[in-house]
Amino acid sequence: MSNLISNALKFTKSGGKIDIIFNVIKGNDLEQHYKLTDSTQTLDYIHLIVKDTGIGIPEDKLEKVFERYYQIDEGNGGNYNWGTGIGLYYAQCLVSLHHGAIKAENNPEGGTIFSFILPVNDQAYLPTERSNRTMEKEGEFKEIQLTESENNENSIQKTLLIVDDDPEIVHYIKTLLSPYYRILCRFDARSAFESIREEAPDLVLSDVVMPGINGYEFCQMIKQDIQLSHIPVILVTSKATVEEQIGGLNIGADAYVTKPFDPQYLLAIINSQLKNRENIRQLLGQTTQTPDIEQNLLSAQDSAFMTNLYRLMENELSNTELNITRMTEVLHISRTKFYYKVKGLTGENPNVFFKIYKLNRAVELLKLGKYNISEIADLTGFSTLAHFSTSFKKHFGTSPSEYYHGKERKAFRNH
Repeated sequence: MSNLISNALKFTKSGGKIDIIFNVIKGNDLEQHYKLTDSTQTLDYIHLIVKDTGIGIPEDKLEKVFERYYQIDEGNGGNYNWGTGIGLYYAQCLVSLHHGAIKAENNPEGGTIFSFILPVNDQAYLPTERSNRTMEKEGEFKEIQLTESENNENSIQKTLLIVDDDPEIVHYIKTLLSPYYRILCRFDARSAFESIREEAPDLVLSDVVMPGINGYEFCQMIKQDIQLSHIPVILVTSKATVEEQIGGLNIGADAYVTKPFDPQYLLAIINSQLKNRENIRQLLGQTTQTPDIEQNLLSAQDSAFMTNLYRLMENELSNTELNITRMTEVLHISRTKFYYKVKGLTGENPNVFFKIYKLNRAVELLKLGKYNISEIADLTGFSTLAHFSTSFKKHFGTSPSEYYHGKERKAFRNH
């Protein structure tokens, strides 16, 4: 009803008329009118009609308006989208799930008549349908299958933030993605930006055309904020021109998806972005300087941040007392921003990441062959040799002495 009424209001000019009619009526003629040929018994139906005197729909397009993302050509070179292209499609899905039917017809007075019927008798539904309150994902809403490796990667659910001013679009995307991710929804860029600071999502999926702050501006806000700039942003829009896509990528968007999109394609783009982010985290946890990371894997801002962090950790390598307070003072960043930035980029809190850095530097020093294990433990800021050996073996799976004497060197290089 919300969709049908909003469409009628949208396409009926000032001075026009919209009628809403409600009846409960016996089937018979209704079943034939709505082509419910599989009906084997006479039922009572709710019959709802939304009639407007608006711009109308060409006769040959009346059935097509229920197709997902369908656009109607006005015949003069322009086109308009009836609703969002999802609203009527989704309304039809809901009506079908309730064993009803929906129809679009021309209004003799000019304009359009949308109507639907829903059976009200218990016998219209199977016992399982009356007791099961979960909506089955059929047709376009069927579950999208992930590979076994992708399922394993998503065993700890990532958080996705969907931003769009159209509730129908948001609901549709949420329906597609919620089996695999924790979904947050916001309907404007300003509240979404506040949510990013509070929720720290793993990825943002944003529409471009929104009132107030649009998707491009929203993406820039994220990419220019040191605390948030590492978060992948996928822009979604119906503007399919190359210039629009280039514009989105130039302002820092990580990917660009045009409407209409295939659900499998959207899921693949999201998986790809999350996998890239995980690969970067692994690289940062295995290296000791940014030049070791392939160019363009990190944005300029994130690369500069990591360069400064690596430099700080190297200068403080032997300092057993280095903590977050000292790090934030040197880097001139707030404690909160620093924590979330390191966590977002590396997957570890700052103290743990510093310890991993020290262990990676210990490996490099062991490879040089200039220092014994006790000297390396001291150079890398471990309070005791025992602490160093225990941490080393826990992280790498072999002791410093085994590596030092070459027993594990080949395997270590592969690691």
